[in-house]
Amino acid sequence: MYKIIVTSHGPLAEAMKESLKFFFSDVDVMTVSIDERGLVAFQAEMDRVFQQIGKEDVLIFTDLLYGTPFNESAKRVADLDQFFEIIAGVSMPLLVEAVNYQRQQKNLAEITSNLLEIGKPSSFKEKIMENVNTEDE
Repeated sequence: MYKIIVTSHGPLAEAMKESLKFFFSDVDVMTVSIDERGLVAFQAEMDRVFQQIGKEDVLIFTDLLYGTPFNESAKRVADLDQFFEIIAGVSMPLLVEAVNYQRQQKNLAEITSNLLEIGKPSSFKEKIMENVNTEDE
């Protein structure tokens, strides 16, 4: 089992957690957002969340690579003894899959490569155009 943290600039992290409730009855996801309270308040909240994790493995999603949420997460995981992963560029499909694996009590080290594959951007323009052209015939 592992803990999930979603961290972002502004309300994105909390909004994504709320959206997860459309898919799951209960959601074990922690969120931390940097907002108008500033960096010091954000750092204090990050410290509090990391204390709650204890010795469990942790999967951290950030909104941007090398943004403040990513950088502050990276500082904290450097001191962890347990397995961790930081994935920059959180998306709803990725988060849904991570929670699904968590509910199945999957091992974080084993599912990380699957999550990275799911997290790849997808474009459907060609497929849509194929369908439109086929329907026209």
